[in-house]
Formats: sequence, C-alpha cells, structure tokens
Amino acid sequence: MKRHFAAVIAVIAVIATGIVVSPAAPAPSAQAATASDFNAGNIISDQLFYDGGAMTEGQVQSFLNAQMSACRAGYTCLKDYAQATPNRAAVAYRCEAYQGSPGEKAASIIAKVGAACGISQKVLLVMLEKEQSLVGDTWPSKLQYNIAMGYGCPDTANCDQNYYGFFNQVYAAALQFKNYQANPTRWNHVAGRVNTVRYHPNAACGSSQVYIQNNATAGLYNYTPYQPNASALANLYGTGDGCGAYGNRNFWRLYTDWFGSTTGASSLVRTTANPTVYVVSGTKKYPVPNESMLSALAPLGLVTFVSQSYLDKYTTAQSVGRIMRDTNGKMYFFDAGSKLPFGSCEMVAHYGGACDEKGYVQLTNEQVAGFATGPVVTRVLGTIEGGRYAMTDGRKREILDARSQAEAGLEPTFNVLTEAGIANLPLDPPIIRESAFVQQRGTNDYSFLGSAQRYAMDGPTATAMDLAPGRVGTLSAASLGKITQSSTAFTGVVRMPGYTISSVLSNGLRYDWQDAPGAKVLPFVPASQEFVGAYPMRGALGQNSIIKSSSEASVYLVDAGLARKFSSWTALTTIAGTTSPPIVSVPQGLVTTIGKGTAILTPGTLLRTVTSPKLYLIDGTGSKILLSTFGPSNEMGITGWDYASDAELAPYATTNAPLSYGVQCGTQRYIASGGSLHAVAEADAALWPIAFTPLSDITCKLLKKGTAAGKFIRTPDGRISLLEGGQKRSILTFERLAELGGTYGGWLDVPADLGAQVPAGPNA
Repeated sequence: MKRHFAAVIAVIAVIATGIVVSPAAPAPSAQAATASDFNAGNIISDQLFYDGGAMTEGQVQSFLNAQMSACRAGYTCLKDYAQATPNRAAVAYRCEAYQGSPGEKAASIIAKVGAACGISQKVLLVMLEKEQSLVGDTWPSKLQYNIAMGYGCPDTANCDQNYYGFFNQVYAAALQFKNYQANPTRWNHVAGRVNTVRYHPNAACGSSQVYIQNNATAGLYNYTPYQPNASALANLYGTGDGCGAYGNRNFWRLYTDWFGSTTGASSLVRTTANPTVYVVSGTKKYPVPNESMLSALAPLGLVTFVSQSYLDKYTTAQSVGRIMRDTNGKMYFFDAGSKLPFGSCEMVAHYGGACDEKGYVQLTNEQVAGFATGPVVTRVLGTIEGGRYAMTDGRKREILDARSQAEAGLEPTFNVLTEAGIANLPLDPPIIRESAFVQQRGTNDYSFLGSAQRYAMDGPTATAMDLAPGRVGTLSAASLGKITQSSTAFTGVVRMPGYTISSVLSNGLRYDWQDAPGAKVLPFVPASQEFVGAYPMRGALGQNSIIKSSSEASVYLVDAGLARKFSSWTALTTIAGTTSPPIVSVPQGLVTTIGKGTAILTPGTLLRTVTSPKLYLIDGTGSKILLSTFGPSNEMGITGWDYASDAELAPYATTNAPLSYGVQCGTQRYIASGGSLHAVAEADAALWPIAFTPLSDITCKLLKKGTAAGKFIRTPDGRISLLEGGQKRSILTFERLAELGGTYGGWLDVPADLGAQVPAGPNA
C-alpha cells in the first residue's frame, strides 16, 4: 500500500484500515490459507494474539531474512532497518517499560515491543506487511517506515505526523491493541456479543451481524472496521468487486500462510451454530459426548470456533471414549491430564475399548504427547473420590476394601484417577466379603453386609459399633443399591452359623443374649464366627440386665423381654441394690428392637396421682398395694409420699387387699412395728390372726429388720399381753409375766390398731 512510481500501478491511499485494493502479497506457501476457513467472528485467538513471547529477536531476524533474498540497491529493507529508539515508561495494565537503544534494528524493536506490551511478534510482522508490505518489499520508501503500522491514518484524512517513525508506529499500534483489550466496552466492536460489521467504508456496500468471539478479533475490527465480502474471499490472493475490503482478510491470510492456523490449530473445535465439540485428528473428527470428557481432553488445548466448511473436511467418527491410540499403535487410557499405557488388548477390552479402529480415538503423536505419562493400566482402578473398581469386559464393579479385593483374587496394586474417567462403564454388583460394615461414600450412613444381603443401621447404632478400618469399607450409593436389602435392621445383634444364642456387639465388646421365656426371640443378623470372635466376650445380657443406649441418657431394665426405663436414679439404685449399678451400654437399635415396657417406679415408695386420692405402696417392679391407712407403712419405716402420672402408675397391678401390718417375704412372715419388720417363727404363726401381705424380694430387701416377734406384745396403753390361741390375754403383773416365761422388756411394742385386730381373751 504505497506508491510504485517505477511501475504502471494504481495509486493507493495509505490508510489504517487497509481496504479498497489488495496489496501485493507473498506467494501462497505450503500452508496456504483456504477462504472457506475464514471466520469473521474469530479471526485470531486471544492466546496467539496476546502471546508476547511468540518470537525472540533472533527468530524475528531469521524470519525477515527468509522473506527476502536481496534488497534493491539504494534501499534499506526491513531486515536491515535500524534507528535510535527512546525509553518509554510503563503504562499500567498495558505495556511494561521499554529501554531504548541507539541504532536498534527492526527485529529488536519488534521483539522488544511485543514482549513489553504482550502482543505477539507474529502479529506485529503480519501488521507491517498488511499495512505497508514492509516485510517483503525490496525497495521500501521512507513514508512506508513512517506509517509502518497505519497507526493514526484514518479513512477520511491524512496520517497524523505525530505518530511518524517506525518505532513510534510499532509501539503505538501495540499499545492501542492493549487499550482495546483493557477497556473492551468503550469501542465500537465488543467481544462476546453480536456486532454490526460493515463490508466497506461505503455504507451502501452493506453489513452483516457478526458474533465476535474474543478480544483479539474485536481489536482487529476496532483497528480496521471492515470484514471481507464474498468477492474478497472468492479471490483470496487478489481483489473482488467494488465493495471488497481486504485489511482483516489479509491479516488472516498472511498469518495463516506464514505461521499456520490463527486459532492455534486446536484439536478441539466447534462452530458457533452447534455446541458439539469435536476432536480433530488426521482426517477424522470425534464428537465429545459431555463436559466431563471435554475436561479430560484439556491437554489438547482450548476449544476454538471454526466454520462449518472447516468441520466438513473431516469424516465423522465415533464419540470420544477414554481410550486413545498414537500413530505408533500404542494405546492408552486417559484421564485427569494423564495417559496410562495398556499392556494388552485384553486390558483394553476390560476398560471398554477395543484394538480395532472403533474401539479408540486415533490421535497424532504430538497430541498424545500433551498428556503426562502415568503407570501401566491395571485391572483395578482407584479414584480420588475414594472409590475402587475392578474392570471386566467393559463393565465395572466397585470393591468394598482391600480384603475384599484380595479374596476376589485381584492384584493389590492400582492406579488412582477420577470417577468421571470410568463413568461411561456400566456398573455391576460390588465385590464384597462376608460380615463387614460398609459406609456409603461421602455420608455417615452405615450398613452391615452378611449372607450377600445388606442390613440397614441407624446412626446411633453405628456410633456404638467399633468401626475400625479392618471392619468397615466404603461403597457408592449406586453400588449399595445393587445389593439386596434385608427387611431386618442391624441392631448390633448377630448370630454365628450353628449357634442358638445370639450375641450383642457394643463398643468393641460382645455379650451373649438370653431370650426371656415366653418373650419374642430377638431379631438377629447372620455373621461369621471370625467376625463375632474378634469382639472380646464380656458376659451375658437378658432378664434383669440393666442397659442404656449410647445415644440417650435413659437407663433400662430388661424385664420379660422388654426394656423398661427407670423413672429416676433412685429407682435404678434401689432395684440394683447399689449406688454403682452395673450398666451395660448397648446400641440404640437393640433398645428399639426389644421394645419398651412401662416405666419403673422406685420400689418401697408411696405414690398417688393428681386425679385420685388413693395412695399406693410400690412393690417391686410391677405391683402396687393400696393403703387404707398410714399405720402399716409407718410401722414399716416408710414415710412420706409423692406424685406419679396416671400413665406411670396405671400399668402397675393392684393387689386384692390393702397393706397389712403383717407382711410375707417368700415363706417368712413379719410384723411391722416401730419402723422395722419383726420375723414371726413358723411355730408362732397361729398367734397372729391377721392378714399377711406378700411383698416382692426387692421391697423386702429395702425394709429394716428388727428383733423377732415373740408371744408377748405391748400396746400403747401400756398393757402387756400374751398371744395364745389366736387371742391376746392381758398380763396384770410382772410376776405373772415372769411365771409365763417373759422378761422385762421382752415384748413387742405394737400400734393400737394392730393390737385391736387380735381378739381379747381371758387374763393370763
């Protein structure tokens, strides 16, 4: 785009837009551009455009030398051009500082400006040729150097002489492209949206809507605001009709001819009209089926946009799988940026591939080299998410743990990649072992595995188990769903094959469980002898055992096959007969499975409800005795009373008769008097013609025992009597007492109403 006075050629204005007539261009190279590949929305990728390290000074010089065999006599060509360059201070977020130099060659200026401003040296070379043909011109003029980049040269006016000079032009243009990038919405053409782009300065030539895909392309349009029309593309190395514009066409064509694809020759491509991404290799394109696979292909580079005609050059093959092959025939499994070599076609088949062309993606050696090389593929694959799988004929089975892996005869070594890497393989039932705990991966949900079934386990029960590493493995929810779930829950109760007694497992210990006669048999799950035997034996549980779950504070008494909660600590210590009762911690599931009975009230206490005035003595763990008077209870040493709820008191059975002064503990009869129980000899039983109320062993143990009851009593009125023949016979003198075998004080003081219950006979 200059005057050629020595030839009969049209005079062409030197303007920044580079339009109207196509300048002379180097002959097409072996990488000649094809017009159908031009994409108006993606002229060049950001990655290539803003690569300030694309070429060194030496590489720029070598390129310039290669473009020109000899310069005409009397002219200075670009490969030899030099000038003094000034220092330039850094421009924030755009260009770093530039250190000037006297007599600096063009190659150095191009290399240093590109590095300082982050603009590819390849782009600067293309711009110099596009604007003023400086790269290939053998007789350049001074004006060409002054307006080398067409900067400051608008369509409608002369160039601004303030920007004259080769260095000024290269630096100002590079800085301007960084301005476009730093403030993308301040200019007429904006990346990431549809823009109206004209075909020519003449508005009558029309325009079209272009989705500009990146900042580099937007920058080119802001610098040269026209796109080539069909005629300009039809004659890629010449001119089209009167509405043809060539600046951006020539930029794309020159870059392609000199340096290859303007989109980086990416292996991952798509069109703007279709979201499907393809891997292109050789003559084929392989559809990428999903985002996960696209992520795994990251070593191939970024996805770039291409025209449909570009895509149509490639034959569509099968969708991308996880098996790739290089041009030497070596096959790999790829994932997470790595490639793992296969040792055999059999192993390829295990991972869902095949050694024929339909069973892999054929890539070039260069493409394959982008993946880091990992260890050889093995039959077992671990994942960073925690899973471990065995591959068989294109299907996968999750492995519970290392022991399950060993018992299945699988090698112990395995590689670790991602779950996504084998997501496309069908899932079969997992590889498990007998009698093991399993955690659903990523949760706190546990189950027990036994007899090829899964037994659900609630959280509190899991807490009570000793989930040591050797006892528990992990599986995904999908794998757990492949195991039959039993209707029986795991509550910590297991039974070994051939045994009739179950064991309760809790906190690393085990207890034999004794089912109560007549009670339901406690549900159990089968477990191996090895598994159960690993828990040390600590005794037996069953009737009258005191238990509590590890997840609640309540303490229970096992009674007739039910768990009965103690209403108070006093009730517990009273039943246990000690202030340090032997409480066994068991899984909550066991308490739930046993079933809960009525609450246990404190034996030997007097209770009533707010809805009834009746007062009862709580006898043992299941009976209550009505009080018709406080006399008997006072004489037993039971004083004071309290309230209970109707729900607590109602389940206790009521005895037929009210509490009497006479009580019976087992076969032993007692008289309640003075706060104690006084034993009645069997031979003297007939002396007391009163009712004897049976008491439970628990209540009897609570009551104080006094001296034995004999045949002499004294009533509160001071009368001493002899009990004889079911009557009481008054003794009038101490002498008579002695004659009858009595001694002073050798009588039992009884309350008046007890004395009144014995019929009076003649004086003794």
